[in-house]
Amino acid sequence: MNLCRTQLKQGVALNTVTTDRFKTAFFTVNLFVPLRKETASAYSLLTDVLMRGTESYPTMQALNQKQDMLYSLGLGAFVQKKGEAQVVTFELTAIDDSFAFDGMAILAEGMKLMQELIFRPYLENGLFKADYVEQEKKNLIDDIRGRINNKTAYARSRCVEIMCQGEPYAVDHGGNVEDVEVLTPASLLEAYRTLLASARVEIFYVGRKSAEELTALCGTYLNFDPRDAAFPVTVPGALPESSRTVTEQMRISQCKLTMGFRTEYVLQNGNFPSMALFNEIFGGAPTSRLFMNVREKQSLCYYCSSFPDGLKGLLMVVSGIEQKNKEKTLNAILEQLEDLKQGNISDEELENARRSLRNGYREITDSPAAIASWYLGRISTGRYDSPEDAIAAMERITKEDVVTVAGSVRLDTVYFLEGGEQA
Repeated sequence: MNLCRTQLKQGVALNTVTTDRFKTAFFTVNLFVPLRKETASAYSLLTDVLMRGTESYPTMQALNQKQDMLYSLGLGAFVQKKGEAQVVTFELTAIDDSFAFDGMAILAEGMKLMQELIFRPYLENGLFKADYVEQEKKNLIDDIRGRINNKTAYARSRCVEIMCQGEPYAVDHGGNVEDVEVLTPASLLEAYRTLLASARVEIFYVGRKSAEELTALCGTYLNFDPRDAAFPVTVPGALPESSRTVTEQMRISQCKLTMGFRTEYVLQNGNFPSMALFNEIFGGAPTSRLFMNVREKQSLCYYCSSFPDGLKGLLMVVSGIEQKNKEKTLNAILEQLEDLKQGNISDEELENARRSLRNGYREITDSPAAIASWYLGRISTGRYDSPEDAIAAMERITKEDVVTVAGSVRLDTVYFLEGGEQA
């Protein structure tokens, strides 16, 4: 399931995965911009406002009715974070044309609708409609404030914010309340125009049509101007000489222990397969050290797992614990890492990790969205390897490679969210 990459214009590329495995067409337009506090909130709000209406379909009701007429075509817009890039994504999901009873060209009609969404938003007096902007500002602010309700995600976010302070990676791609509050229809329109004129454009398609067919459709409906736009560069942080611990209080019953590590293993260097296999052994799989030993055998936490970021070179460990077990859990996690550094890895756990990672890579090819996301996370580093390629690379990793990775992992920040009186 390989990628075909077509350069449409300077700064605009089409990425096509042609396969008959799915009865749907999955299509996205992704605008890459540097992740900055000054612009993150505007671009986040912009996706919500654009979904309120277009020139031809000025209300959400009209827009939804048009989607229903296209066999309930799915259309959406959102922002995501890829390393130190904020990606504004427009997404379309439709049944493949061959399954339409009336011979309708569903993908072409959907791309025409996406053209409206991106290039012809609904304006009043040359600006975004004030009511739409104010309503979506309120919704976004409520969403930002509501993130604290997911304590696990909140603790992980705070750990990253503290660990990467001063780096673009610390910026919340969804925006912050203070910056959202001051946005106006005029400032949002300025952000919109800047985005369309300067962002790196990466278009993805997963479905039955060929790259040639998609190239023609993009030429008709998504005629972006050429731009001198490189991918935003993600800079891995330096390995720390020592670690720091930050404790915050909240009225919670289950405390959250989050540990942020830095590594030198990133997609950009081509050495990430070793990190991926190490992570499966350490905390990424149901057979991992953190799950089997810290959670199951020692019963120190409700959950405990690890997640690497192959773009930034971070490794996050998250766990839910009782407050009295903080030091025990912290030490137990570090003991498992130290044991891996010493090379105490059995053939059985190495093979279990391979099997888990192999299955995970194969599952990616079961979902059009997962396939597109896989490649989206790699293209900015100049890599176009498929999940099958990743499996082949992983199979070549040795026990010694895993030990080398373990030896390079450095603890940077420990964040503890404990129970207390502060809200």
